[in-house]
Order: sequence, then structure tokens, then C-alpha cells
Amino acid sequence: MAGFALLLFASTWKLWTPQDVFPQIPFLASLITTPTSVDWICLGLAASGLVICLFAKEGKALNTALILFALPTIVLILLDQHRLQPWAYQLVVLAIVIATSTKLNAVRRIQVITVSIYIFSGVSKLDYQFVHTVGDQMLSTLIGIFGLTTENWPTQIRNSAVLCFPTAEIFIGVGLLIPKIRNYAVASAVVMHTALLVLLFNDVSGSGVLIWNLFFIFQIIWIFYRQPKPKLTPTANHSLLDSIGYLVTLGVVTFPLTQPMRICDHWPAWQVYAPRCSRAKLESPIENNELWNNFGQWSNQTLAVPVYPQARFEFAVAVAAQQKFNPSRGLSIEISEASNRWDGTRISKRIAGDQIKMQTREYWLNTRARNTWTNKGNDKRQ
Repeated sequence: MAGFALLLFASTWKLWTPQDVFPQIPFLASLITTPTSVDWICLGLAASGLVICLFAKEGKALNTALILFALPTIVLILLDQHRLQPWAYQLVVLAIVIATSTKLNAVRRIQVITVSIYIFSGVSKLDYQFVHTVGDQMLSTLIGIFGLTTENWPTQIRNSAVLCFPTAEIFIGVGLLIPKIRNYAVASAVVMHTALLVLLFNDVSGSGVLIWNLFFIFQIIWIFYRQPKPKLTPTANHSLLDSIGYLVTLGVVTFPLTQPMRICDHWPAWQVYAPRCSRAKLESPIENNELWNNFGQWSNQTLAVPVYPQARFEFAVAVAAQQKFNPSRGLSIEISEASNRWDGTRISKRIAGDQIKMQTREYWLNTRARNTWTNKGNDKRQ
């Protein structure tokens, strides 16, 4: 885990620094003035924790190193919502679970978390938007590898073929729970992630998605197939600490259930490659080709990661972009709710002027950019 985490952080290094090429939106408004030195200190501590994990033996040293990685990474994420990449969220959770759980419980809890990821991810793709956009593109690319095309396929057949992708994810998640078919589920997961590696090899989202899929292949084999069964040993004096691992696991696997109530964001609900997510964009003239007109492209080219798929975050980015690049022109912002699962329709609205200020009150979390974006915070004290 530590090795893959180091690769993921290295491939997306700019995201974790106090950069000023893309707005950083903290989770709390009180954090917008945080000195940039905090980012560097936390990044150094997190990296040190991962390096120690590579060499530490089981016991207090390893557990301390895992916490040394997890806690600073949580601070880094609080300083920028964009950093809550699904793989970062997963790795922090796994680190805490391993550090606070007995060996047997750690294995079981990682298994439960992994199962929930597959099931929630698969269910999120049983959706009109996925079938007619991302899923259809993935099917065309996959079939194209064999020199075939889906252009002449009947619509019903084509849509049914696309739905095989999320169905496979759900089957893997459920299959991992059933001992008699667990090995088939493990094999299916390896095949699925290998196929994703092929499909996403030239993806503009960067190498992070490839490394994350490689990690899943490693994890699924090690935790469900190769993992030896630890002997049951007394766990006295560990019950309180072990309960932390239990509560973290319980929270992670139930938190996605609150997404329809707009409590959990799309990515912590494991809605990856799910185009139905809520969104926002800055309305601007068609002839303007600046990167900030396309948040996804902007994020990919500057930070090598996909943009955080949440209307709240993208609204904040739109406000920050307008303030910095186009303060004199009152461009409107289009905000769209998550699309209807059955017909793909969205409820959208365009706001401008004072409406933008009013919109910020509708969000529980912060929508203001850090001072690093406007360079107000880059004084000598930082």
C-alpha cells in the first residue's frame, strides 16, 4: 500500500503543493488563509510516513508510520477539496484501519471496504448517462481493440452490453462475500482492472488512474486470495483502539448511503466514471478557448488529475476563475444537479451578479478559494 501511495503522490505531486495554477478550495472557510508552509510540512510528514512503512516491521513502528501518513494527508485534503481523490480517500482509510485494528480484524475490515467500493461503484453506473456516454465510449474502445465496431449494433443490444460493466462490478462485490465463488470474483476483478488499464492507457486524466487500478489488482489478490488466515490471539488492551478501526470501517461503508440526501459527495460515495454527478461551469463566449472554460481539461493539464466532480466545488472554481481572470465581465455560472438516473435529464440554473453570493449560502461547506490563488497569502511570513 505504501509503495503504491508513493507512486500516486509522485504522479500527482503538484496537486499536493500550494500551487496557484488551479484554485484551491478548502473544506472550511477558516482555512483559506492557512500559510503555504503547512502544505509543505504535511506533505513531508506524509511522505516520511510512507517511506517508513516500506521498512518498518509489524508493531508500533508500523502503526505509527501509518498514522504519520494518514493525519497529515487529512490536513492536506482539508486545505483543498480537489485533493479528495478517490484513491487518496481509500489509502487514508486503509492506513487508519490497519493502524488501529488487530491483524485479523484489519484484513476483514479491508475486505468489507473493498466490497462496498465495488458495489457502490457498480450501482452508480446503472444510469442513463453512463450507458449513453462514458460506458458507450468504453464499449467502443474495447470492441475496437479486436478490430470490431459497435456502430451497426441495435440500440438495445448496445445498451445491454454497456450495462455489463456495472453489473460485473456488482457481481464482484457480492461474489467476494460468498466463499464458494470468491475465487471467481477475484479473477473477474483482475480481468476488469486489466481491461481498464488497457482502456485508460491514453486517458487524459493522467497516470494516477492507471496506478490506482494496479493497486486494486494487488489488493484484491492479497486480501482475498493470498492473504493467510491469522491465528486468533487474545486482544486484551487493544479493544479501545480496535474500536476506532471498526467505527472508521462502519462510517466508510455507510456514508455513501447519504449521497442522495446531498450529505456525501460523489467520489466518497465511489461514483467513479459516473457522469451523472452534479456540476457547474462558467458561461463564456464560444470563441474564448482559455483552459478555465473547461474545468476538466484545466485540471488534467495543470495537476494531472480529474476535476473533483461536485457542483459545490466547481461553482467555487468558477467564482475563483472569474475573480482572477475576468473580474470586469459579469459572466454567469450554470449549476446542474445530478442527472436523473432513468432519462438523463438535469435540473439546471444560471446565476450571475448578486445571485452568485446568494448561492454560496446553499452549501454547507466552503466555496472560497485559498489566498494562494490571488497571491494575497504569499507574504514573507509564509
